[in-house]
Amino acid sequence: MNKKYMLMLLGVLLLAPILNCAQKDTSEELKTFSVGIVPQYSIMGGMRADLDFRLNEKNHWLVVSPLFFYDDGNLGFSDYEKMVGTGIELQHKIFLHKNDPQPKGAYIAYGPVFNYFSVEDEGFISHIFEEEGKEYIRLENSSVNTNVFKFGGNFIIGLQTIINDFFYLDAYIGTGIRLSFDNKTSGIHDYYNDGWLDLGYSGTMLVGGVRLGIAF
Repeated sequence: MNKKYMLMLLGVLLLAPILNCAQKDTSEELKTFSVGIVPQYSIMGGMRADLDFRLNEKNHWLVVSPLFFYDDGNLGFSDYEKMVGTGIELQHKIFLHKNDPQPKGAYIAYGPVFNYFSVEDEGFISHIFEEEGKEYIRLENSSVNTNVFKFGGNFIIGLQTIINDFFYLDAYIGTGIRLSFDNKTSGIHDYYNDGWLDLGYSGTMLVGGVRLGIAF
């Protein structure tokens, strides 16, 4: 996560309580469902939609986040020809204020993450052939498909505010862990594990972002 992105996230975290204090508490209607997006995923050719379900009338929520990815090689982050992917993230979200009818204020959240990527790239494929009664192996340059599987989990803290009793703005930061493997090696090829943003990254990492959405 670069310095510019971290500064933007910090600014949103500082701005959120100001917006929360400035708005008037005009409605005590109980909010039980929210739908939103996490716009920073588009930088990496992804889309994340968040579906928030209130688990009780107090402060516990379940966040279900389907993930979709597509890159035809033009985003500039990698050298592969094409990538498509999907995944899901689940979070148990707990607001620190127990009796607020609206999903706002400070919270903690944790849960698992799974991603699957199908990557097409150029590589060498081995072919066995016979010549004069002997077997030989020939390497040919061809299109190679690699499947990457990534498991992990996140623990985050955040601050969510409701604007005009309808829209929400949520900024969060925390830590996570990832474990990746592919279907071509015994683990994960170094080509896909060079840093946090790589498809097959394994290790601990910082996570953070901003969510925008509507609360019902």
